[in-house]
Amino acid sequence: MADTNRPAFKLDSHTFYWLTQVVGARDRELAAALKAHQLRVPEWRTLAALFSRQRCSMSELSDATTIDRTTLTRTVDRMVRSGWLSRLADANDMRITRLSLTAEGRKLFSRIWPDAERIDTIARAGLPEGAAEMLRWTLQQMKQNLDAGVTATDAPTSTKSGNGAKQRAA
Repeated sequence: MADTNRPAFKLDSHTFYWLTQVVGARDRELAAALKAHQLRVPEWRTLAALFSRQRCSMSELSDATTIDRTTLTRTVDRMVRSGWLSRLADANDMRITRLSLTAEGRKLFSRIWPDAERIDTIARAGLPEGAAEMLRWTLQQMKQNLDAGVTATDAPTSTKSGNGAKQRAA
């Protein structure tokens, strides 16, 4: 017997459905472009994160790439063997190993970046001005909410005037 008190579930109106659809479509396009470089999407995400952040611990890299630690360890090992990454001792804590792109890794990033940027441009085609920036802001806010464990009762609510979300007290 169906619960008549529950709202109807419509997959197409679910935010995370569309997020996974977009990421999946982008990853399929990116995977095709990466084949010429003998790379996979997790390796690209690792290259991009290290290109942007310079040096990361495995924990920092896992957070930045959203790759689970086991998969990331195998990915990093392959990339070190290929000469694209190096492991470095942390200057302040010998228990921590930092990862960094080698010169070859930076060159590889530079060769791949135009393809990744082209795919990003295709994905944004037809969006109104400012929509991509608003989407980034919205996704950052959603991530902060999830990281902070915001519950439905303390989640910010939209204002009637359309000026965005009310900020909750920190």
